Amino acid sequence: MRKLLAIFCLALSCSLAFAANGPTITKAITDGKGVLHILSADGRDHTIRLMKWQSGFGDVQIAPDGKTVGWLVEHMLTPLEGGTSYSYAVAPELQIWRGGRVILRSGLGLGIQKWMFLKDGNEVAFHRAPPHGQEFYECTLLDVNTGKELAHWSLDRKDYVVPDWAKPLLADDPPPGPDEIHWWVPDSPTRAKSAPQPKP
Repeated sequence: MRKLLAIFCLALSCSLAFAANGPTITKAITDGKGVLHILSADGRDHTIRLMKWQSGFGDVQIAPDGKTVGWLVEHMLTPLEGGTSYSYAVAPELQIWRGGRVILRSGLGLGIQKWMFLKDGNEVAFHRAPPHGQEFYECTLLDVNTGKELAHWSLDRKDYVVPDWAKPLLADDPPPGPDEIHWWVPDSPTRAKSAPQPKP
């Protein structure tokens, strides 16, 4: 009886370990028909389909762990919604998939301009900004497994130094430095130091 119980426990632990790790993802591609195909080493094709109000998938990435996949979900804004004379797509939502299901949905606000995996796929960071208009700097770092926000940074007069985890997100569009911040944010530390002092 003890041997049977030991064999059962061993089989259960092996199956749980396999389920947690899962097969390696070999490719993640869209077919242009509203379907994302996540192909795994065991020959399976995991398909993700768009909802009616969604217009496409963007920036599909496989995490360094080879098990986790992420992508942006795009929505088409009408001219009225976008405040323009034409329609265009924005990506307000980031989705993370692992082990056969979407385990994280995040964003749902300003469009996500750029995103990336960190720590082999256990963390994810993204930069949000309006689709057009004034440049905007806001970055968020999340734990993929729990969805918990680990850090948040936005450009303001007290905190204009970009944290290390957010720097790759802003490499193509760096925010103003200490010598320029006063042109962007009123009453910044630099401006406060350089402002003329009232006479006694």
